[in-house]
Amino acid sequence: MYESEAPEGEMIIEYAEKEWKKQGHIGETPVQVAKEVVEHGKKALASIETVKATKDVEEFKRLKNDMYCYDEMANFYAEKVKSALWILRFKYSNNVADLEQALPFLQKSVEHYAKLVKLTEDSYLYANSMQTKQRKIPMRGVDKTFIHWKEMLPVFTKELNHFKKSIDSLKSLNGATAAKIIPYQAVDVKVLNETETYLVNKNIEVFADTSVQIKEVAEQLVGLRGIKISKEKQLKVGTEIKFSTKVPVKLLVGFFNQKNPNYLAPPQLETDASANNYGQSEIKISNALVLNGFPPVNVHAYSFPAGTHTLNLGKGECLVLGFIDDKQELRIFNAGLDGRGKDIDWLFE
Repeated sequence: MYESEAPEGEMIIEYAEKEWKKQGHIGETPVQVAKEVVEHGKKALASIETVKATKDVEEFKRLKNDMYCYDEMANFYAEKVKSALWILRFKYSNNVADLEQALPFLQKSVEHYAKLVKLTEDSYLYANSMQTKQRKIPMRGVDKTFIHWKEMLPVFTKELNHFKKSIDSLKSLNGATAAKIIPYQAVDVKVLNETETYLVNKNIEVFADTSVQIKEVAEQLVGLRGIKISKEKQLKVGTEIKFSTKVPVKLLVGFFNQKNPNYLAPPQLETDASANNYGQSEIKISNALVLNGFPPVNVHAYSFPAGTHTLNLGKGECLVLGFIDDKQELRIFNAGLDGRGKDIDWLFE
């Protein structure tokens, strides 16, 4: 719709990139629109407050409430635009201070949305435009879910809380800026399955039954000792790793960043209560590897104490990238090996 209906201008991603590169802007911009809708909202409320209905009073009250709803929605989006620009700046600066600048705007955005929920909770049964699975805002209206504004408030609140945690994680590792990248050190672990191993690096085969090779890999992973498993076996019975270790370790597992029945789904706490039994629910490195003919790979870490263990993963293709010391701090970051540059969704997910 934006590309077909909007006047000449810039999307927010383009605007942020030009700001970073100190380039001029063209046409209608997100900053301009955010400012205009808030101003229009103020003028609308000022106007409606000067009017007193003498008939159809109830209908007038509904109209007045709608104007307050539009005002809150305008402020919700405007604050989100301000926040997004700082967050997108972080994409280039890698400076956590930019994320801290974004936080109060995102907080205000959620507060405005909460006010919108209060205004619509008793005045609307549902929102017509939300009752479709074809639209994502960011949730689809499937099976009579996410059809009212109030259903989205927990989603936006969760994003805000995760964003706060992401900032804290980055700051705790290295003050006000993103932590320096530290190469991971492989740990000797006795694998009890009959498997082959491989040294993680470019042009190395990663499956026991195919010639698929690593095309690109984050330098933090280079030199780890991965475990070769049959792709066919992964699809039919899943992945099982039996091992013995004298020290606590993390096992790094790569999940393909695309929904596909052939790929092992990443841990999802929303649908699986056991998805963080090993501390594995969080993506540690986004877009960390690229294989020939496959989507980018996100890396998760499974923590184990000293001893003998068996890790059973579900059916589907994945990469077992090797063991590192459990004390190794893993900075959450995006290696940007997806061909589109570094993205920052991991800050909210």
